Amino acid sequence: MAEVNNPHDRLIRDLKPSEFKVIFQRSKLEKYEELTVTTAEKLISEGIQQGIEKGIEKEKLETASKMFTKGIDLKTILEITGLTEKILKDHKIL
Repeated sequence: MAEVNNPHDRLIRDLKPSEFKVIFQRSKLEKYEELTVTTAEKLISEGIQQGIEKGIEKEKLETASKMFTKGIDLKTILEITGLTEKILKDHKIL
């Protein structure tokens, strides 16, 4: 067997199978925990983004409703808010 000079390699070579198994399991657990945290962060970020988008749409709907109240024509409302006629109908603004 070749001589091992690197302390890290010697440590690995001298590990008992049970010790290696424990280290391997801990490594797997750490990777799983990292993945779980990454997934949670991604879901939180997506939830925040969806909330922002819903808030923006709600504001546009409220603006469209106020514009109708002021007598502004549909074409202008659609142009300014970027909403569609279908969206306004779906939200009972039309």
